Amino acid sequence: MKPDDDWLHSGQGLRPTLRWSFSTDAPLADLQLARETGEVVASDASGGLYLLDRGGQIRALIRTAHELRRLAWADDGSLGAALVDDISLGAFDRKLQFRWMRELPEETLAVAMSPQGSHIAVSLVNARNIIYDAENRRAGKFESVRPLQYLQFVPSVAELIGSAEHGCFARYKLNGDLIWSEKLWSNVGDLTVTGDGRQITLAGFAYGAQAFDGSGAPLGSFVMDGATKFVSSTYQPKFLIAATLERQLLCVDAEGNLRWLLELPDDVIRIALSPLGDWLVCGFASGRIVRLDQAG
Repeated sequence: MKPDDDWLHSGQGLRPTLRWSFSTDAPLADLQLARETGEVVASDASGGLYLLDRGGQIRALIRTAHELRRLAWADDGSLGAALVDDISLGAFDRKLQFRWMRELPEETLAVAMSPQGSHIAVSLVNARNIIYDAENRRAGKFESVRPLQYLQFVPSVAELIGSAEHGCFARYKLNGDLIWSEKLWSNVGDLTVTGDGRQITLAGFAYGAQAFDGSGAPLGSFVMDGATKFVSSTYQPKFLIAATLERQLLCVDAEGNLRWLLELPDDVIRIALSPLGDWLVCGFASGRIVRLDQAG
């Protein structure tokens, strides 16, 4: 605990406790959680790339001369991907060594990794989306109605969920075939998908955390006292965590009941909930990354 960690005792409910804390050398750019191994991969604004184990200890660290704005990380920790300098896609191994890198025809927006690291999906500003396999071979491509700012693989099937900042979200097969597409009435700041793909939750800013079933039909929403920017769910629809632009972090159960709420000391860059919901990782703009363990 640091002297300025009073925020961990703020808020309400069965508040989580601090397990570990780590700080990057520069402001945090992104972080991702490997759900099977519990490892965290993170990048900072100076081009640093970090691999932390379940205990928050550094297992690998490299420094690059590039901007690593968005990351993806396989659930089994076998492969990672990064959007490099907004124009390239790179794949790296567990030692954070890049296996390959390729320049793309347009500026990149989002990147996603399949659970076992077999495929990487990347979206471009011209609404084109490309899927590569782990060996840098193109496995599929498709165009979306609007450029996709957010992408996530469905863990249990070879499918993708994608969402634009506003206007639509959709489900695709790996070959690019559209399964369904739905219009939205709010902007989107993030998305999360349960392991079986039967529940999708979008961060809808003033509209709260908006839940949909696997076919895109609305299930309901949890409206918060603020603009919901980040969401993360358990593998089964047991818990959901959300962070707002007003620096609140909260957890609700499957019925939408509030378990706890914290007032945060800094802007959030990314949140990630463990598969069972017993702990979570939160990354702050300052570069600090914390693991919080759920009570009970």
